[in-house]
Amino acid sequence: MGNVLSQDEVDSLLGGITDGKVETEAETPVEEGAFEPYDFTAQAGPVRRKMPAIAVINDRFASFFKTSLLSITGNGVDVDPAGIESLKFGEFCRALPLPASLNIFRIEPLRGFGMLVIEGPLVFSFIDTLFGGKGVSHVKVEGRGFTSIELKIIEKITRITLDNMEQAWEDVHKVKMVMTRSEMDPQFAAIVPPDEMVISSRFTLDIANASGSIYFCIPFSTIEPIKKKLVFSFNSGSQEVDEAWRTHIERELKKMQFELKCTFGTTRISGEKFLGLKMNDVLRLEQPVGSPVQVSIEGIPKFSAHLGVLNENRAVKIVHRVDKE
Repeated sequence: MGNVLSQDEVDSLLGGITDGKVETEAETPVEEGAFEPYDFTAQAGPVRRKMPAIAVINDRFASFFKTSLLSITGNGVDVDPAGIESLKFGEFCRALPLPASLNIFRIEPLRGFGMLVIEGPLVFSFIDTLFGGKGVSHVKVEGRGFTSIELKIIEKITRITLDNMEQAWEDVHKVKMVMTRSEMDPQFAAIVPPDEMVISSRFTLDIANASGSIYFCIPFSTIEPIKKKLVFSFNSGSQEVDEAWRTHIERELKKMQFELKCTFGTTRISGEKFLGLKMNDVLRLEQPVGSPVQVSIEGIPKFSAHLGVLNENRAVKIVHRVDKE
């Protein structure tokens, strides 16, 4: 305690500095080139502006994941991108809403690991839904781990989620996301040092009677080799065809299903005759025998065709496309 100054000594010292009686260290001039410039946009910063492709990938993933969840749960699930953030991995872990399922996965052929986080209440809502419930979980999530059956369901959901994220990445850079393990404690799920920067993408899920979030955490160091593919502008004004988008749209269009109808013929009858129709009555159509029939897609005439039989089934053979008026 002998080195601690008294209040009078502190006041005297401050007064001497103000009056110039006490000398202080002079500022050392900075030599030119002594410091290297730091690029503040290299890792940290608004990801949506610096890497707009990440936002596009997240939008695609939300669409794919919504369809996949509908097929396995039988219920409509809303999946919405809720934000992209760049922060240190330690900060990401401290902000996690524990308890949660922390799923580690490899991103091949890139180096490193990513993390998929599923909030605890959302996990139990999935489990309740898959076992025929209404998605309402009455399980107290605090202070308990997951059973072996619950871990199997988590693994299934995680693999579906990673498959959908792979599909979303496909037109930017083909990757393979391989699940390696699941944890509940962030200290056992360290994919990078706490000070390393990561990208966190959050998605909100609304099931019938529950809601929650999932998070994708990917280190900057992992996507560094493909950074140029992620940093491109959609408003460059270029008139060049984006082949990646064209391929993606073409592939999605080929998956769509349409209603196709073939009209054999039409006629007009009075209301009185319609009310008098009975078994074995014959209606004379306005089309001559052997004339082409009309094939419509979603109610719009598209083709002319001839009637026939193929493998003992009624069939039509398209002869030409109907021209637009």
